[in-house]
Amino acid sequence: MNVTQLIADVSAALGFEDAQPLTQGGQKLVLRGSLSGAPAVAKIVMIQPGPNGEVTLQRAHREVELLSAVDSDRVVKVLTDAVEIGEPTESVCWVEEYLDGDDLHAAFDHAWNEQEVWGLLSDMAEALSACHELEVVHRDLSPGNVRHTSDGRFVLMDPGLARHLEKTALTGAFQPGTPGWRSPEHVPGGDPVPASDIYSLGILAFVALSGSFPVNPHVDQAAYDRALVEQQASSIATLVPGISPELRQVVDTCLSRQPARRYLDGAELRAVLAEIGAGR
Repeated sequence: MNVTQLIADVSAALGFEDAQPLTQGGQKLVLRGSLSGAPAVAKIVMIQPGPNGEVTLQRAHREVELLSAVDSDRVVKVLTDAVEIGEPTESVCWVEEYLDGDDLHAAFDHAWNEQEVWGLLSDMAEALSACHELEVVHRDLSPGNVRHTSDGRFVLMDPGLARHLEKTALTGAFQPGTPGWRSPEHVPGGDPVPASDIYSLGILAFVALSGSFPVNPHVDQAAYDRALVEQQASSIATLVPGISPELRQVVDTCLSRQPARRYLDGAELRAVLAEIGAGR
């Protein structure tokens, strides 16, 4: 791959200016630059020949389609359509708003206070509510897909594994999500639903408060899958005994093993948070 030529082609196709590589990993290259004078990032996904490449291409178009439909400042905004580069297609690219700050990986090196966790729960409930309202399940709510910005917001990103409940033929069936951040419904044979995103949010809150996973992912895959399906996560109060009753109830409910015992979607969680006066 000639990166210099690729950047030139993408910049021309998107009207993207001052492009500089920001991150690169796997099949994706992210550029920082500007669009119409405003800071922005261009995302480029490489497309390999063959059936797997076609799946990757469809997933990229789906990501842009979903981001375009969601209206929330807690979900990253897409600024252009997805544009394919090459004939046959060698890459697909689009522009998103630039978000400063960092994802949550680095933030889990210390225990969060309750106010920080309420903020995470509130912002992600709003983001998920906007997705669930469109019958879209994110399916990969994990530290790498949540950005904590300098103004204090938590913003949801990268719905590349999302599934539209009314368009299963388009969006595909089971996707694995990120190990450690999966719900019981992510186990092969399961069917992720809006409450599955709520479970993953519960994991984020649990780890932020305690530094530990509610279900240990550091075992072989079969054992982890079995634990997700069969074991109820311990109450967060067992690891954080000083936690307030309100936050304990919210986190424990998010992590109920059975989907029907959780908050059913982002809207229900938002309503509960508003009722108890938590969050933003």
